[in-house]
Amino acid sequence: RRGLSPPRPPPPPSRWHTRSQVAAAREALIGLRVHASSAAVRTPAGQEQRRVLLERLFSRLRSPGGAEGAPPPEGGAVSPELLCCEKGQKLVADVMPLLPPPLLAAVLQAVVAHLGAIARSKSPRVTSFCSGLAAAPKLLPVEQAAALLAALPQHGEASLALALGRPELSALLLGLLCHPHVAVEARPAVEAAYQALLPLLHQHEQAWALLDAIVPGADGAHADVLRALLGRVDSAAVSAACAPRLEAVRAMLAQ
Repeated sequence: RRGLSPPRPPPPPSRWHTRSQVAAAREALIGLRVHASSAAVRTPAGQEQRRVLLERLFSRLRSPGGAEGAPPPEGGAVSPELLCCEKGQKLVADVMPLLPPPLLAAVLQAVVAHLGAIARSKSPRVTSFCSGLAAAPKLLPVEQAAALLAALPQHGEASLALALGRPELSALLLGLLCHPHVAVEARPAVEAAYQALLPLLHQHEQAWALLDAIVPGADGAHADVLRALLGRVDSAAVSAACAPRLEAVRAMLAQ
């Protein structure tokens, strides 16, 4: 019939897969919440059922081919397609508070492993995901937080610059660098992470925004690392926009 617009082409297969993955995970999340609201959850059998339901839910976040109960694949357990889209990030944000530290660490490992892809994605800001990534690192043992920090430099300057412009990734960097024990017990990992950020301090205001958030809470060993970092900044190479930020941070650390 005249006047009718042609039908829209179907979404690509990857988008269909992501939609079905989100739907399956949401169904598993509802099942876990229903169980948590019952009196049976307080019994030993109920606790075991909760563990099974939680593992089933987490399996729904896996990359294709990640079988339930299998160890996380290389690069993390969570599908990068979920981490790069709005619905996926909202889902992961809802799941993270329910996860024990080993599974929470697997989520953060996946975010770090796929940092470049997330940095280049077009997903809008998901506030709950940002908040979850900022808060999650402090729940991890120091050695796991240090391992995540140590993995950052391998992404290179270009990807890290893009990452600082993504709210969820800058939130994760903030959470990792502000882990309460990592600067004392895993100082080399912290120093390596800041060394990777050093070139960005000359031109990228987002790098200074990250330091602005870190410095007020930094003391002791962490403050020493930051002073050493600023000592390696080439003032002559700092852009006009970044120069006042450099002086402001130096002043805060001098107090």
